[in-house]
Amino acid sequence: MKRRKLAALLALVAASVVAAGPSLAAGKVYRWVDENGKVHYGDAIPAESSTKRHDVLNSQGTRIETVNEAPATPAANVPVPENDRDRALLRTYATLEEIELVRARRTGYLDSQNEVARDRLTSLRSRLAKLEAEGGDANELALVTQRIGDYEAEIAGRDVEIARINDSFQADMNRFRELKGIAAAGD
Repeated sequence: MKRRKLAALLALVAASVVAAGPSLAAGKVYRWVDENGKVHYGDAIPAESSTKRHDVLNSQGTRIETVNEAPATPAANVPVPENDRDRALLRTYATLEEIELVRARRTGYLDSQNEVARDRLTSLRSRLAKLEAEGGDANELALVTQRIGDYEAEIAGRDVEIARINDSFQADMNRFRELKGIAAAGD
């Protein structure tokens, strides 16, 4: 029975979107709840609902913004979000662990690229040593030496990016702690 109701509701929503046609596909889609608790979707919000909480959805139906959200009562001595960056930080992450996981994913990708580059660099250095010991061709020596320099530059560039990411995430984590009133480790 519940499946039938859900299927009927989904069919109704789909029909509403199809009926609205290009107007919904081209612009914003809004989701709001009326005074009776009924959920509505449309390309415009009625005046009586525009000052109440409502969501803005993208073309896939994913919420991209919540408007007129009731502000949470701030705890004593906990800063209130001051700007869009603070609000985005609080909307994006629920815990410090989530921030750390995202940082680890971003730096982990670069670390793995550096690991592959270091392996290649080891091979190139071995090849260079062999060429130098055997009195290898000058062109091949120059090419291997150039490739070693290229890999060293790539690794150094990624190391700089990893440090930048770590610094940025550390600043986000520090601000998140302030906004949530979380004491830093060791405090």
